[in-house]
Amino acid sequence: MDRFFSQRARNVRRSVLRELLKFTQRPEIISFAGGTPDPGTFPWEELADIAAREIRANYARSLQYSTTEGDIGLRRELLEIARAEGIRADLEEIVITTASQQGLDLIAKTFLDPGDVVYVELPTYIGAIQAFRAMEAKLVGIHLEEDGMDLDALRGRIAADKARGERAKFIYVIPDFQNPAGVRWSEEKRLGLLDIAAEEDLLVVEDAPYRPLRFAGDPVPSLKALDREGRVIFLFTLSKILAPGLRIAALIGSREVVDKIVAMKQAADLCTPALTQALAREFLRRHDFEGHVEKIRACYREKRDRMLDALERYMPEGVRWTRPEGGLFLWVTLPEGVDTERMFPKALERKVAYVIGAPFFVDGTGRNTMRLSFAIATPEEIEEGIRRLAEVVKEELAALSTTAQI
Repeated sequence: MDRFFSQRARNVRRSVLRELLKFTQRPEIISFAGGTPDPGTFPWEELADIAAREIRANYARSLQYSTTEGDIGLRRELLEIARAEGIRADLEEIVITTASQQGLDLIAKTFLDPGDVVYVELPTYIGAIQAFRAMEAKLVGIHLEEDGMDLDALRGRIAADKARGERAKFIYVIPDFQNPAGVRWSEEKRLGLLDIAAEEDLLVVEDAPYRPLRFAGDPVPSLKALDREGRVIFLFTLSKILAPGLRIAALIGSREVVDKIVAMKQAADLCTPALTQALAREFLRRHDFEGHVEKIRACYREKRDRMLDALERYMPEGVRWTRPEGGLFLWVTLPEGVDTERMFPKALERKVAYVIGAPFFVDGTGRNTMRLSFAIATPEEIEEGIRRLAEVVKEELAALSTTAQI
C-alpha cells in the first residue's frame, strides 16, 4: 500500500500530543490536557431555539449549500466585531472558514512551497506546525520572552537565512494569550514585528483565537489593527466564545489574499455548513454577545486564579510558570533534566494529566515543559489536580537528585 501514497503523505505523522491525549479520557482522571472550552459556557438553549426556527422557517437556505466566501449576514456581523477592535475591512476582505485550523491549512497551501521558511514562536501551536510541515515548509523557532517574540533574535535569524539563500514567506504568531504559553505581546513588540515584516518584505499571520478572553491587564491593539501595509492575515474564531462544534471562524486579509484563499477553499470543502453559519449569525444578531463573552471571561478568570494559587502552594522550588492575563492556558517549566513525557505515565497513575511541552517546539527542545489548561476542570478539581501533579514533580526531582549524586 505504501507505494500508492504521495511523498507528502508519507512524511505526515500523527501528532504525539493527540495520541497521548487518548489516555486522559478516563473519567477518574483530572485533566489539564485538552484545550477545550468549558461546556457550561455554551449558550445551548439559545442555539437550540435558533436551530429550530432556522430549520422550520428557512430550511431552503439553512440546509442548502452556502457560498464559498460564507454567509453574507454572518460576515457582516463578524466585521462589526472586528471594527470594534480597530480592524477596518470590507466584505471582499473576509472569508468564513471551517474553524481556524482550516484557515491555517488554506494559508499553508496558498503560500508555501517545499523548503520555504516560516518563522514561528518557540513554543507555538501544534496545529500550525502540522499545517505548515504538511506543505514541507522549514519552520524556524524564535524564543518567546515575557512580552512576545525575541525580535533581536528574529532579525538575526532572518539575516542568516537570507545569507544562505533561504526563501522566507511569513511570520506566524499568536500575540494574545498564546497557545501554549499564555503570553501576551506588548504593543512595542507588535510594532517592532510589523517593522521587521516591512523591512524584510514578509507577511504576518496573526492567529487570534483567545483575544476576546482577556480578564486582566489593559487592552493592546491587534497586529491587524496596527497594520498599515496590508501585510497581516488575521484569523479569529467563535470556537472559544460561542461553541467549537459550530466550527465557525474567519480570515481577514487583503482582497488579493482572500481571493486566493477562496479558490483554495473551493477545492477543500466548497463551503462551510450553512446551518452552523446561520446559528452563529442569528446568535450575534439577537443576543447580547459582549455580555455573553463577559460571563465566559469571569468563568475562566476564577479558574485561572485557582490554578495560580494552587501552584504557589503546592509546587516545589525551582518550578516556574506563566501568569496569563487571558486565554485558557498557562505554561510550566521544570528544572533541566526533567522529561515531562517520561513523567506522564506517573502522572496518570496519580490520576492527573497535562500536555507535554516538547511537541510545541520546532527545534526539538522543551522536554522539561508542560502546558496546563484551566478551562475544563472545576475549581475543586483544579485544586486537587495541582496537588497531585506537584507530588509527581517532587518525586521526579528527588529521583533526579539521587541520580546526580550517584
